[in-house]
Amino acid sequence: MMMNEGPRSRIRLKFARLAPAKDLSHLEQLKLLRARAAATGLRFSPAKAGGAQAPRMAFGPAVSVGHESLCEYADLYLDEFVPGARALESFRALDDGMFRVLSAERIPVFFPSIEAAVNAAEFFMEGEFPAGFSQAAVDAFMAKKSLPYEKVKPSGERRTLDARTPVLHASYDQSSSLLRLTLKQEPGKNVKPETVAELMSGGAPVFRRIVRKELYWLDSGGKLEVF
Repeated sequence: MMMNEGPRSRIRLKFARLAPAKDLSHLEQLKLLRARAAATGLRFSPAKAGGAQAPRMAFGPAVSVGHESLCEYADLYLDEFVPGARALESFRALDDGMFRVLSAERIPVFFPSIEAAVNAAEFFMEGEFPAGFSQAAVDAFMAKKSLPYEKVKPSGERRTLDARTPVLHASYDQSSSLLRLTLKQEPGKNVKPETVAELMSGGAPVFRRIVRKELYWLDSGGKLEVF
C-alpha cells in the first residue's frame, strides 16, 4: 500500500458494556476494545501511536465509572473493504461477560467523529430514592428555568453550573423505582445523572444500577434522533 494512502473503509461498532465491566475507567475500556479489534483478524489501519499492532480507532463519549451501557460506540479503520455483516461476525466471536457487540456497519471514512456528533444521552437509574419522591417532584424540577449547583473538581476547583438546562426529558416510575433522564451533552456544561437525581429527589439516592441506554443527535428541527 502506498504510504500516502489512507484507510479503505470504516466500520462503526456498537457495544454493550455489561455489569462486570462497569468499574473500568475510560482508558481501560479503550485498551480492551483495541485488543478485541486486533484479535478479530481484520486488516486494520495502524494507529498513529502504539505501533503496527494498535488498530486505528475512534470512540464515543466516555461512560462514567460505575455505569453500564447499551451504547458504547467505536469506529474501526480498515485497510480492506469489509461488509458490516462480516465485521459483526468477527467481533461477535469475541463476546464475553464484559462486552457484547450489538451492531456493525460500514460508514464513510470521512464521517464526523462520534463524540462530535452526540448531542444527548439517555440514562435508566434504578435504586432507593428518598421517601416521598414521585413524578410530581420530577415535574416540579422540570418546571424550573434554572437550578444552579456547585461542582467541585478533584483539583479542588469550584464552578457553578446549571443542573436544569441540560435535562431534556425526565420521568419516574415509582413501582419499579426507575428514574429515566435524557441529558444534553455539551462540553463544559455536562451534568452527571447522579447529580440531577439528587437535586430532583432532595436527597442522595442509593443506586442499584445505572445504565446509559442511548446516545442521540439533534436534527435541524431540534428533534432527538437515535445515534
